[in-house]
Amino acid sequence: MAKNSGDLILRDRMEFTLDSSGDLGTVYGRIDLSAYCNVAQKTGLAVKEVFFQVREQASAALDNTGIWDPVADYQDANGNTSALKIVACARAFQSLADVGIASPDVLCIREFTSTTSPSGAAADDESTAYWNTDTFFGPSDMHPAGYTLVSDLLIGVAVDNWERNASDTLEIDVLLIAEPVKVSQERVDALLTQAQDL
Repeated sequence: MAKNSGDLILRDRMEFTLDSSGDLGTVYGRIDLSAYCNVAQKTGLAVKEVFFQVREQASAALDNTGIWDPVADYQDANGNTSALKIVACARAFQSLADVGIASPDVLCIREFTSTTSPSGAAADDESTAYWNTDTFFGPSDMHPAGYTLVSDLLIGVAVDNWERNASDTLEIDVLLIAEPVKVSQERVDALLTQAQDL
């Protein structure tokens, strides 16, 4: 999996709990990279790949596997569209609604959407349809040479209207492939200036 012999594989996990409507405002988890990033020594990490796995460890429906079912709502009289967004970034944004592939200091974005058509008129709702998407813009798309970090990495998540997981706790497993690098003073100054722009 590592691209070069000197690459590191780092892992972490975060949990988040949706409210009773299946919503969650923007929250962040922090991956501690202090063992690899040191401004005084001008060392950092060039992040080459980021992988996310959403898990539902306490799933009642899929309790043997803990696999998260990405259908947000099985039946809805009026139809339903839901979204779950995950980002890896070097700065905190007030809302993930403001974050896209052109946003500064964003390493990658993963977006899940789930659309349920209005339930059919038949008693067994056999005409209900589902449409799910899973879109990923990774470091290899946005930063082909790797994104250089000199501080911790933030993992942000926000959710709209994911009714099937209302009041549930979900997990995100995160795996990074990164290379330890020396960072020029100019690059350190630029990264620290960006961090102060929060």
